[in-house]
Amino acid sequence: MKLIPKLIIIVLLFFVSSDFVLAEQEKIVSHTLNNGLKVLILEKDSMPVVSVQVWYHVGSIDEPNGLKGIAHLFEHMMFRGSKNFGPQEHFQLINAAGGNCNAYTSDERTVYYERVPADKLDLVLRLEADRMVWLKLDQNVLDTERQVVMEEYRMRVDNDPIGSIQRDVRMFLFANNPFEFGPIGKMEDIANFTVEDCQKFYNTYYAPNNATLVIVGDVKADEAIKMVEERFGFITPSNVPKRASVSLSPEQAAAVNKSTTELPVPVSLLTFYTAGARDEDRPALEVLLYGLVDGKSSRIWKTLVKDTKLAEYFTGEYIEGADNGIVIFAAAHLPSLSKKVEKTIWDELEKIKKSGLDDNEFEKIRNQIRSGNIFEKYHVNQLASTIGYSEVVRGDYELFYQQDKEIENVTQEDIIRVTNRYFNRDNVRTVYFEPREKNFLASLAGFFKSIFK
Repeated sequence: MKLIPKLIIIVLLFFVSSDFVLAEQEKIVSHTLNNGLKVLILEKDSMPVVSVQVWYHVGSIDEPNGLKGIAHLFEHMMFRGSKNFGPQEHFQLINAAGGNCNAYTSDERTVYYERVPADKLDLVLRLEADRMVWLKLDQNVLDTERQVVMEEYRMRVDNDPIGSIQRDVRMFLFANNPFEFGPIGKMEDIANFTVEDCQKFYNTYYAPNNATLVIVGDVKADEAIKMVEERFGFITPSNVPKRASVSLSPEQAAAVNKSTTELPVPVSLLTFYTAGARDEDRPALEVLLYGLVDGKSSRIWKTLVKDTKLAEYFTGEYIEGADNGIVIFAAAHLPSLSKKVEKTIWDELEKIKKSGLDDNEFEKIRNQIRSGNIFEKYHVNQLASTIGYSEVVRGDYELFYQQDKEIENVTQEDIIRVTNRYFNRDNVRTVYFEPREKNFLASLAGFFKSIFK
């Protein structure tokens, strides 16, 4: 790299870091209404916008048997109108105000979010409060959104080889566990939801004492709290059942699972049971996995795809809940190469178990994570998401301020320790997917590569 680009990067990092120190001094204001609604507000006047997010503490793991997919259904029905707003009016009003809105459902939460000009905060609060207490639930709404959700299931699972693999992996690893079906649910359950089922679910979980409201942007906290009190303060809390403790462990699944896929090549997955978001091992796992699987410069990608060419594609994912975590390594490869692919992954893990990451690699990863955290703080949506995640998933919004310190405190000894603790043969479950239609040339190529590589 030439001198001038180096200087530019140094100067940019100086200013970014200086701004970041100021950002760190901005304090989140926490306020809880008498009905249990927790409100977290961060004043951020760098842009004349505001991000509003409502985090409901309900997801697919809270669905009883027979109602798998109902949490995701509500993600759709919540936009179909309430007492004071008609069908689709939520979208229309937000768009007319120059903003945007959407929602997502996960295993443990359902989140609704808007980004609007700051002077439209009260509009968003009115919309969110109205659908928290007066959502329109009737047969027509249910039938319409049921068809949308069922079509989404067909598109994302039945007609998508990757989605089918994801479904099968869950069913292998989490059989008879609340995590088994995920937010997408179960088609036969979705087809049989009743209005009564929906009303009961809504009355139970869509309540102020089961939600966290996050507001970030060009607002004054005291004024925002007054608005929230006015719009949400009258809503009656619900008798929300305590979430049952859910644990994931390798004993719940067979050591080796096999299935078929519509993909033209085999896919091999190694799945490890790891720490959740509230575990002290989380920061070390974040650093380790960044080095192992994050992008084409990561260790396993370079070894499997670039250097040995044993795999056509490799990816890794850390699925993190509050108390449970799953790490999945997935490689698409030619036939007959699954054992070599697995050995290559294990070899990389064994190196780290003994020596940790390379020192330069270790520092680079920590700097990259820290840089990502810094730049997140320039986007109100991302700020709100991180604050909500810290509170709802990790258990304390104050952890928002600890992100960088947590990464800085990770040592090579921590990397070696968590690699040995979680990435061992007693804690792995393997899933193999073979193509339904065999390709002779691919099989021949894989056979020769398995012999001569």
